[in-house]
Amino acid sequence: MSPLTLPQLIFGTTITRSQQETFDLGYAIGRALESPKIFFLEGDLGAGKTVFAKGLICGLGQPDPDDIPSPSFTLINEYLLRFKVFHVDLYRLETVQDLQSLDLEEILAEPAVIIVEWAEKLGSKGLEDVILVKIDDLGGDNRKIEIQLLIPGAFPQTERGTQSGDSPLNLSEGDRGGKEG
Repeated sequence: MSPLTLPQLIFGTTITRSQQETFDLGYAIGRALESPKIFFLEGDLGAGKTVFAKGLICGLGQPDPDDIPSPSFTLINEYLLRFKVFHVDLYRLETVQDLQSLDLEEILAEPAVIIVEWAEKLGSKGLEDVILVKIDDLGGDNRKIEIQLLIPGAFPQTERGTQSGDSPLNLSEGDRGGKEG
């Protein structure tokens, strides 16, 4: 039996039944990566985005998941592993100015593995080869994880939008705030 290629390994839908299985899925993807990729993680608060991200980062060479804090307050954590890794959390951002202050366009242009939680706040970025990871809480520790390659320049608009239901904080909006009056 030949080894699975990255697309065979990750694209599609997986049901995980524990945090460990969610971590293990991220870990397997991290181990299989042969080049830097951008991952957009989408899911409700507590769905498992950070658990998946920790698995991915450990699969890229971080030995201890306890050394991977959530970037909820720092917004961006950087790791130098098999590839440079940026773990970004946009949950607390509310305006385009907040988003612009992170210099995300510069980070997104880096040859690195970039993991963005709450990526739906970016809107359409015109990026290529973005892997969308949608995590749905099925109750208890059960999660449905859908992984797909996004069409260049397209970020699917979900019914969630942002945590408050507003439109995405698109960087192309210039100096306007992300919320309408």
